[in-house]
Amino acid sequence: MSVEDVVQYENHSLKQYTRVSETEIIRKVGMVMKVDSTQDSQECRNRQKENRLKNWKAKAMNGQHLRQTEENAAKETWQWMKRGSLKRETESLIIAAQDQALRTNYRKAKIEKSTNISMCRLCKEKEETVSHIVSECSKIAQTEYKKRHDRVATAIHWAICKKSGLPHTEKWYDHRAEPVTENEHVKLLWDFTVQTDRTIQARRPDLILIDKIVDECKIIDVAVPGDTRVVKKEEEKIEKYRDLAIEIGRIWKKKAKTIPIVIGALGTLSKNHLMYLEELECNISFETIQKTALLGTARILRRTLY
Repeated sequence: MSVEDVVQYENHSLKQYTRVSETEIIRKVGMVMKVDSTQDSQECRNRQKENRLKNWKAKAMNGQHLRQTEENAAKETWQWMKRGSLKRETESLIIAAQDQALRTNYRKAKIEKSTNISMCRLCKEKEETVSHIVSECSKIAQTEYKKRHDRVATAIHWAICKKSGLPHTEKWYDHRAEPVTENEHVKLLWDFTVQTDRTIQARRPDLILIDKIVDECKIIDVAVPGDTRVVKKEEEKIEKYRDLAIEIGRIWKKKAKTIPIVIGALGTLSKNHLMYLEELECNISFETIQKTALLGTARILRRTLY
């Protein structure tokens, strides 16, 4: 809450107190207070919350992230802020990125007018916006983006290993994914190229989980795109591995399905994310995946801008 909101709420509470007081002088004080006391305290808070949200969305620059993602974003998207699991320096950096408040070359050129150069300092190909830095720069696609992606995939690999009784470390962040891990019940493949009888372009997903008991195969692929492309990326993943799922069913004689795990670079979760996590059946929480992606994004922002 802002300072202004706190003052308004306290005024409202005092007005209510004076209105019901049995002391005449206190009631007279309440009569000169220019505060609407017809609403109770909870209604006052709700009104303040609605006004804050409305004002935030109305901001040309700072409201961009909310306007662009609110239609498809799940309510869990904002849990990382409520849980306080990130250090305050990291949290403030991510919020500043969402609010387009970081001093990118685009902001310096278009908003501050302190330079004429708005192109990315790394690739020199596109304008250096926050979205470009965290998900679109070709110069760091195979380095920083890949590190962030692999950390998310490793967290999922660790959770599956733990659930399936496969070798794993005590903490997921110490875990190292092996190309092939198996026991009598399951086989887990990491970054494995599937050999097929016909030409299929997409045949190397991040993980493949083979359940030997029920003859089922799960094709798991991870992505950390720009927040406005989360839903589209989920659809792309399912379509991308459709042919592979059919071919696995034909060759391996197992029912195969694709499970996309997609998290926006600035934390956006789609409304389907819980459904896909439940299909993994490995008890990994969306908080773990979200925090991992956000830490990777914070690293990218620091290395690029500071």
